[in-house]
Amino acid sequence: MEVRAIPLWTRMAVDSAAAGRSPALTPAAGLRTGLAVLDLGMIGTDGSRRAVPSAGATYPYECYILTQDEACATGLYQVDPGRRLCQLLSRGPQVDEALCHAALAVPEGGAVIVLATRPWLSMRKYGDRGYLYTQLDTAHLHMNLVLAADSLGASVVLRRRPPGLEPLVTEHGECAEVHSALAVTAVPAGKGTDAEPSCWTVRDARATRRPSLRRQPHWLERLCWESLVTDSEGVAAGPPGAAVCLPPTVRRRGRAPLVPRAAFHSRRSATGFAPGTVPVRAVHGTVGRALSVFRDLLPGAGTLPHATLVVRQEQRDRGEPAWPAGLDLRWLPELSNEPVTEAFMAQRHLADASAVLLLHAPTASLIDEAGGSQLWTVLYHAGALAQLVCLEAARRDLAVTGVGGFDSERWRRLADLPTGHDVVYAVAMGVDTPDAPKLDRLAVAYAQNERS
Repeated sequence: MEVRAIPLWTRMAVDSAAAGRSPALTPAAGLRTGLAVLDLGMIGTDGSRRAVPSAGATYPYECYILTQDEACATGLYQVDPGRRLCQLLSRGPQVDEALCHAALAVPEGGAVIVLATRPWLSMRKYGDRGYLYTQLDTAHLHMNLVLAADSLGASVVLRRRPPGLEPLVTEHGECAEVHSALAVTAVPAGKGTDAEPSCWTVRDARATRRPSLRRQPHWLERLCWESLVTDSEGVAAGPPGAAVCLPPTVRRRGRAPLVPRAAFHSRRSATGFAPGTVPVRAVHGTVGRALSVFRDLLPGAGTLPHATLVVRQEQRDRGEPAWPAGLDLRWLPELSNEPVTEAFMAQRHLADASAVLLLHAPTASLIDEAGGSQLWTVLYHAGALAQLVCLEAARRDLAVTGVGGFDSERWRRLADLPTGHDVVYAVAMGVDTPDAPKLDRLAVAYAQNERS
C-alpha cells in the first residue's frame, strides 16, 4: 500500500535513536527557575495528571524555555512534560535577537517561558472546533503558569502573541504558532529551585540530532494548518500583544500568593455530577474570587467575554453575600435535567450540574475579518478566567469542569442571554460523582453531537 506514492511502511518507520544518546547537562539557575514553574503550573502532582484541563486530554501545545547558562549564553530549550525531558535546541545570537524583537529580556537567574499552540493535536479529534479548544486549553495553561510563578514568589511580565519569537518555534516544528511568553524572575531561595530538579532530564540535543532539528509534520497536520491560514503571509491569525507587567499589588513579594500551592495539586476536572445542590456560598466564593483575581491580573480585559451564572436553585436573599459587579445572575430552580443535557450536546454526565457559568460574547466579535484578533482575545480571556474558577473551586471542594461542547442557541434561550450573543465556553459546577465516565473521551465527536 502506498500513500501519495510513498510506501506505507516507509511513512510509518521511525528512528528512535537518531545519532546516539544526547549528553546530559547540568541546569543553571535560570533553567531551574523555569522548570520549577512548569512543575507546579503544568504538571501538578505527578506525570500522569496535568495541572490544567484539556479537551479530550489532547494538550495541543508545546513549551519552550529561554534562559542563560553559567557562561551567560542564552539558549532555547524544548520541554516535554510527559517524559520530564528538557532539551537544548539552540544557543547563540539568534536567540538574543528574537528576545530583543519581542521586547523581552531574560531576568537574572530567571527565564522566559514560551507557549506555542499546535492546533492539529486537538483538531484531529474535534475538527474545526478543535481550534477553539486549542486556544482555550492554552489559555488555561498560560494563567496557571502566571499563578504558579506568583505562588513561588517570582515576578512576571507577560506577553500575548509577541512578535519575533515565531522563527525560534517554527525552526524546530512547523504548523505551530506562538501563543504567549512569560518573563519570570528568579525564584527566592527556599522556594524549590535550590535543589537539582532530579525528576527532570536535561540534555543537549544539538550534538546528536540531525543537522536540521525541524519536526516534519504529518501531511494531515499540514492540511489542517493550511485550513487555518487567514492572511497573506501564510501564518494563522492572531494579534501581537504589548508587554503586560503585573500590577504592583500582584507582584509585591512578602504577601500571600494569589493561589496557594495546594490548589494546583488538588485541582481536577469532575467526570460528572450527582443529584443535589451545593452551598450558594461555595459558588459565590469561587466565581467572585476568580473574577477579582482575573481583573487584577488582566486589568485591560474589558467586558469580553461576558459572564452569566445560571444557578439551579431558589434564590435566598437573606444573608446572601453581594455578587460581584459585571456578573449576570439567572436563578432557574425550575430548570430540569433534560434541557441541560440537550444544551450540553447529550453529555449526560453534566445533567445534574448545580450551577453553570456561561462565558459569551457578541457574535460580531467572534467573526472578525481583521485577522481574527477579537476571537483570539475572547478565547484567551475565557480560558484564563475558567482556570481561575477551577483553582478556586478546588479550594472549596466544589466539583467543576470546563465544557466546550454545547448548543449555544439553547443556552442563549435557557439563560436569557442578550440577543446576538454566542456562548464560547461553559464551566459547570456541582456535587462530584467520580464514578461517571467522561463521554467525550469515549467517542471522537461526542461533544459536537455528531456521534452518540
